[in-house]
Amino acid sequence: MANCIRCGREILHGQMCADCQAATNARPAVMVSARVPQEHGRDFHLSVTAIIVGLCVAVYVAMALSGVSPLHPTTQQLIRWGANFGPLSLDGQPWRMLTSNYVHIGLLHIFFNMWCLWNLGKLAERVFPPWTYFFLYTVCGLAGSIASLWWHPMVVGAGASGAIFGLAGALIAVFYLGKLPIPQAAVKGTLKSLITFAGYNLLFGLTAGIDNFAHLGGLLAGLAFGAAVAKHAVARPEERRRWQLYASAGMVLVLLTTGHLVRRAYWREASSRGQLAEAQDLMKGVQGKQTDYDRLVGQLKQAIRKNPEAAQPHYLLARVYMAKNQPDDAIGEYQETLRLDPCFARAALGLADAYAVKGMQQEAQDAASQASGIAKSCRGS
Repeated sequence: MANCIRCGREILHGQMCADCQAATNARPAVMVSARVPQEHGRDFHLSVTAIIVGLCVAVYVAMALSGVSPLHPTTQQLIRWGANFGPLSLDGQPWRMLTSNYVHIGLLHIFFNMWCLWNLGKLAERVFPPWTYFFLYTVCGLAGSIASLWWHPMVVGAGASGAIFGLAGALIAVFYLGKLPIPQAAVKGTLKSLITFAGYNLLFGLTAGIDNFAHLGGLLAGLAFGAAVAKHAVARPEERRRWQLYASAGMVLVLLTTGHLVRRAYWREASSRGQLAEAQDLMKGVQGKQTDYDRLVGQLKQAIRKNPEAAQPHYLLARVYMAKNQPDDAIGEYQETLRLDPCFARAALGLADAYAVKGMQQEAQDAASQASGIAKSCRGS
């Protein structure tokens, strides 16, 4: 007795059982064996992975050429280039949930993300048709952005990691649930690598400065899409395309619904804290639009007089001072914010920015270290 190399079922002779042989004879287009050479000039198509990597690198180079630090861009610079940020993404600029997937926070960030994307993307190109792959990458990136906005809307987010985790999730679901025409040993080995990648990076994402909720959002979206199409991965082309269309429509509906709910929840909470006008005016100034800074400073100082123990108005006032290019005043307000709320990690990061603008590198490094320590000791703040 032998075993089918595809499903493991016992058979009398040959390499595959009758069911698996029939599925293989359908000549599915979802898997392309690396051992089968393709003729140059035939079946040529642009690599989706190469296109996405090229876009991310092009944005990074353009940012650097415009004067953005290639190693440590400031939050203001990231926002100008399309990063994800609650007061903007959830109020008139939802495109940031997409553009933030092509913006990266320094050289190491883009290097590691592109390295992971290149390896996962090459596998994804063998499993999914080009447009399905690009759609999957996009919706998983959006899912990661929405999850990030839900958990910490006041944190500036950027990077392709949510979309990359989405690719990993979709591949895990397809390899686990789909009966692909490849040896079981290869399936198990690939699954082990994919699960190890996702698990290790989620654990690593628990460290400070990493948006793990973007990772989780992308991963869950990818798992859902992959589970929806896995059972039909080796079906006839018409049936395969139909289920991919169903899954795509479902993903769009879920994203629109969750995005709407996150937006409502955010503005309801922001309104209850009385921070809407300040955040909106402040972010207009950050983007370089015309803003009456003196009026905004007066409003924030009045808010401080009414509630002298509140840390948020001091933090917003520091941001306004930074937009006015007054780092000395900003430093004082950031320090007062941290005195009132020692767990205010964003204030420590802002303090590091202010010191960096003044050329006080050692103080900037100390403030950045302080922010890291706050994130570890005051999780969720």
